[in-house]
Amino acid sequence: MKHGFVATTTVLIISAVIVAVVTTTVLLSVGEGQAALALLKGEENLANVEGCVEDVLQKIHDSGTYSGTSIGRPEGTCTISYTLGGPTNWDITVSFSGTEYNRKIRVVFTRGAAITILRWEEEPLPTPTPCEPFC
Repeated sequence: MKHGFVATTTVLIISAVIVAVVTTTVLLSVGEGQAALALLKGEENLANVEGCVEDVLQKIHDSGTYSGTSIGRPEGTCTISYTLGGPTNWDITVSFSGTEYNRKIRVVFTRGAAITILRWEEEPLPTPTPCEPFC
């Protein structure tokens, strides 16, 4: 009778350990998947905002009086803000609002016969607020 009790207890303990290991593995893989998706979406958004900057630079190259504040694209809308708006010296910030992974790029350049880029930098993202588990 004791052998049956020991065998049943051993099976229960081993089963509990296996369930704990499998649950931990599944939760870790879900977290890794979410992190990978966030990275992918952020990179896609960066590519979109860089495309918007190129569009704006082309429009300014074509017309030194360009002052549009947004550009519509199939992926979303780009917003343009001007710190310095030409006709020779320019300082613009372009953001893309197609997803929750917003990115901004600041470009400082001069426009003469050609556009000369003096600075092209991504604006830092705001610090996220702490989130409860499983937000």
